[in-house]
Amino acid sequence: MEFLVNIFLLLWVTFPSAVHTTRLRTGRSEIQTPNCKNIPGDLLWPSDYEWAQLNNSVNGRLIAATPIATVCHGLAYNADACTELQSTWSFDDPHLQSPVDILAPYFQNQSCDPFTPQETPCRLGNYASYSINVSNADDIQAGLQFVRDNNIRLTVKSTGHDLLGKSTGKGALSLWMHNLKTIEFYDECTSGPKFRGPCVKVGAGVIFDELFSAADSRGWRVPGSSCPTVAMSGGFAAGGGHGLLSSLYGMAADSVLEWEVVTADGDHIFARPDNHEDLYWALSGGGPGTFAVVLSLKIRVYPDEPISGANVTFSNVTVGDTDRFWDAVTAFHTSLLPVVSSGGTVYFLLTQNSLIALDIAVPESNITKVDLVLDGITSKLADVGVNLNITGTTHSGFLDMYNTYIREVAVTTPAAQIAGGRLIPRALIEDAQASRKVTQAFREAVEAGFNILCIALDASKPPLFENAVFPVWRSSLMTCLIQMPWDFDAPWAEMLSRQEQLTQTIMPQIEAATPGGGAYLNEANFQQPDWQETFYGTNYPRLREIKDKYDPQSLLYAMTAVGSESWAAASDGRLCRV
Repeated sequence: MEFLVNIFLLLWVTFPSAVHTTRLRTGRSEIQTPNCKNIPGDLLWPSDYEWAQLNNSVNGRLIAATPIATVCHGLAYNADACTELQSTWSFDDPHLQSPVDILAPYFQNQSCDPFTPQETPCRLGNYASYSINVSNADDIQAGLQFVRDNNIRLTVKSTGHDLLGKSTGKGALSLWMHNLKTIEFYDECTSGPKFRGPCVKVGAGVIFDELFSAADSRGWRVPGSSCPTVAMSGGFAAGGGHGLLSSLYGMAADSVLEWEVVTADGDHIFARPDNHEDLYWALSGGGPGTFAVVLSLKIRVYPDEPISGANVTFSNVTVGDTDRFWDAVTAFHTSLLPVVSSGGTVYFLLTQNSLIALDIAVPESNITKVDLVLDGITSKLADVGVNLNITGTTHSGFLDMYNTYIREVAVTTPAAQIAGGRLIPRALIEDAQASRKVTQAFREAVEAGFNILCIALDASKPPLFENAVFPVWRSSLMTCLIQMPWDFDAPWAEMLSRQEQLTQTIMPQIEAATPGGGAYLNEANFQQPDWQETFYGTNYPRLREIKDKYDPQSLLYAMTAVGSESWAAASDGRLCRV
């Protein structure tokens, strides 16, 4: 070994290009540890020359990682910029605009954030080392070839909305999809004999703020997220995708007609129900970041029509006492069944002292019919002695209703958090005793300091084409996010303790009260112990077969994604086979 190193140093001084060749030819055969990915500092980490070659192959779109919190540390310190970043760090936008930064504090790992002391070195930590600002399939193909040749990790980042750490990793080359902004509407799309109608092609970097506005201007609506900065073609539709229109049109994946992707082998293909149908099936709900790299998708659009909304709040003060408040929560849960059956959805937030229905969306403009739906909620609450007055508002279309009730809340609520998720089966809420157990588990969670954000919906309608949406969605009434805002003023150890509390205590209590449930794989605890069953269920064996077919070398890795059980992070952060 010492002899090889001496030869390496001699050649570097005399003939740098010869070192490049020698390192590739002799180093990898004798020194490489193929079970682990290379990271910076390794002998086989790509040289500056090799990175420059990659940069040339992607026309100068390779970006060396510079975390945005660099302005808070060392020689780059800028007091005004750092103060501004501290005020926005918990929100979406600064991370959305960065090639490598993500929203999840656990995976940021204090490597480079604006709250550690100025003298603390800014390190990359879990952040990718380089990013390609992807503009087309060629860029993706170049990146895939590079990570394969150099045995380094690959990650894919669209917006950084990522509770489970899928879009980052130590020593990775990241494919940054943010600037793929295609929005193309078609009056007539076809997908086999089952569908002929309007659709839209959506690039991987298009966020819902952009897509909702574009659809509205043309008299259409699309099944999308409640968060305006999530990307349709990122992890959203690939994970299933729920939103305010889910009771009308099903999950977002149910409306997808085509996926434009680059496979791990570098093939640029279009997966449809009648072309690469197994890959279409897996991509449509089977989870992001593992089957192929998504450039765009085509999804059905629907005629926009008048729609109504409403909100309501009650608390333990207005109800009278704490036990009575929780009885009212149980009654509220049971009142949701007829709302979702009518095509409506309900977003609500449950805290220790209050229940806030942020939006009760009813796909009706006839105020009599709207009142009939809302009366079902008020009558259920009246049965337990809680008098509510809910007044609906009618809107010209989806976007107006969304902007009225949801958008401001979404953009002003901190996104940095500890989080777990649970799908609540409809049958449990229909059963009085089981429903009380669900409420009790929720009560224990919020009394421990967690909030619960739920959407009630009905996704039971069979999709037009078979897909890999987690089957438990079809029998669920609610999907709930059990979360706590991340406190950057608290000691790091305290927040890690809270994460452990969520994993070891809070989620097991909720799971015990919700047999037959599961979790939405995009809104879940990254430490979920039985994630294959909880996120994928009976779909998992087929998904794993498709993963192995299209990515036999397991080049595409994402935490808790299909096939990820074959890998684990070592103590130094590198990804290794297990």
